[in-house]
Amino acid sequence: MEKLSNLIFERLTKNKEISREFLGYLEGWISISGNLFLFFIKILFGIILKSISLISEAFHSLSDVLTSIVVIFSFKLSKKPPDSKHPFGHGRIEKIGTLIISFLLIFACIDLCKISILRIKNPQTIQPGIFIILFMFFSTIFKEWMTKFSFYLGKKINSDILIADGWHHRLDGIASFIVGIGLIFMKYGFYHLDGILGIFVVLLLLWIAYDLIKKTSSFLIGEAPDKNTIEKIKEVISLNPDVLSFHDIKVHDYGNKKIISLHIEVEKNISLKQAHDIALEIQDKIKENIENSEVSIHIDPIGERED
Repeated sequence: MEKLSNLIFERLTKNKEISREFLGYLEGWISISGNLFLFFIKILFGIILKSISLISEAFHSLSDVLTSIVVIFSFKLSKKPPDSKHPFGHGRIEKIGTLIISFLLIFACIDLCKISILRIKNPQTIQPGIFIILFMFFSTIFKEWMTKFSFYLGKKINSDILIADGWHHRLDGIASFIVGIGLIFMKYGFYHLDGILGIFVVLLLLWIAYDLIKKTSSFLIGEAPDKNTIEKIKEVISLNPDVLSFHDIKVHDYGNKKIISLHIEVEKNISLKQAHDIALEIQDKIKENIENSEVSIHIDPIGERED
């Protein structure tokens, strides 16, 4: 599926200017188109069969449409330039969008859980045809491709909101597979499975929502930078022979921009211009290695630094 994602990516981006926003919009619109198709088919058969698990799955696909709309608006708003109130830009809107997605899932779960419990208490006769069962398995494969494509684009631009949307696709795919298996059993009279599978889908949704809220909240509070970023900075500094030591590396992540500050120690006898040139060279190298970063370097003459 990775080769398929790469092929589709190359076809869709041919002769186009590739930017972070463009890839975010691309993932969002592909997700919306695919999920609307799945929603209409699932809701149609769910109403015909009066199957709560199938209707739940349809609204799960519809919730993925809503999350993709949030993705598109998040990318649109996050690219707004810095202003007087937001000097570091609006990149964290992506994270707020992820939180909105998570809470939309929780609200959907509450209603689906109530309906599923009622269906367990009062099961209804369901006789699904072979076509809808096969469609649910097709839906599983289709959603797994959408998952891979979202992950593919998310990794390209290091976007948590695209990764989150990918997990929504995978969850929907798993749920479609489970409902497909359940429909097979319902053909043989296991009608209680309809409500039970509805509950199972709800639990999967709640777990994903909890995980997204936990990770996103940690970022917004201000978590430590990932080790890979710190190692890139250290590697750049270590390659400069004029730097005797370094310390106090700090990284503030604003989503589409990283603000980096650090201290370097140099010989106290060199000229101010030499020290400035050393700092400028390191600053430029870090920017080359860490995309969308701003770097501020404080110079400490060795032996005269105050802690």
